[in-house]
Amino acid sequence: MSAISSRSRRKSTKEDRTLFYIVVAFALLVLVLIAALSWLGNGNRAAVAPRALADVDLLPLAEPVNPMYGFHDMANMPNLHPAIRTLPATAPQPNLDAPLVRWDWGTIPARPPVTQNFPIQNRGDQPLVITKVVTSCGCTIANLSSSFIPPGQRADLLVTFDPAFHLTTGPVSRVVWLETNDPDTPLLELRLEANVLP
Repeated sequence: MSAISSRSRRKSTKEDRTLFYIVVAFALLVLVLIAALSWLGNGNRAAVAPRALADVDLLPLAEPVNPMYGFHDMANMPNLHPAIRTLPATAPQPNLDAPLVRWDWGTIPARPPVTQNFPIQNRGDQPLVITKVVTSCGCTIANLSSSFIPPGQRADLLVTFDPAFHLTTGPVSRVVWLETNDPDTPLLELRLEANVLP
């Protein structure tokens, strides 16, 4: 009787240890997955763009001339499929340069609103004129420091996204459109993304 009881206890102890190792391995796997998801969603994607922008040689900021305020205005939407006008290579023209056209805030809470600056540069030899700034949603506004950008200068477009504007949660994508007089880039599209926590 004691031999059976002793074998039974050893078997039970072995099963307990095996179960313990399985639970520990599962807990470690869950922790690794949580860390990986946090790393991917919590700013690592957003951290790529600032490094790239920091490497860009930004032109001097233009004096403010007719600053613009852009918001969601369907009646004022630019033509999303404008015809590109090609000028002779020697013809003077503005040349829009947007070193940042996409921004991902990563995982963010619903409050407070978040912002990002987009440099709008003119590398041409004629003034760059922005005629419209429109956003894809009422939760997004954009302030352009100057709608008239002389050659060799830039304007800053400060975009603000407010997830609490209409209780947005989960993956979100918004767009800001700029209509310009650059014949090669009559429409500039800036894309914004975030994952809003509930």
